[in-house]
Amino acid sequence: MAQKDRSVLWVEKRVLKVLSKKRQITTYLAMSACVLENVRSLEEQRNLDRALANLIFRGLIKREKDKDGFTLYRLVE
Repeated sequence: MAQKDRSVLWVEKRVLKVLSKKRQITTYLAMSACVLENVRSLEEQRNLDRALANLIFRGLIKREKDKDGFTLYRLVE
C-alpha cells in the first residue's frame, strides 16, 4: 500500500524541530536529507520547498550564504 505524502504543515514542524537541534544546516540537499530522510515522491519535495518559503516569509528561519557561498538555514533568534 502506498503511503500518503507528508503535508506542508508536517514538513514545517519537522524543519523547526531539526533546526532547534542542529542550530544550522548547510545546503538544501542536507536540509532535505535531515527533514524528509527518504523522499517518497516529488510532491513531498515540493512540500519541503513550500514549507521553507513559508517559514522564511514568516520570519521563523533565515537563509544566508556563508563565506564559501554555501546556503545556511538557521532559526531566527
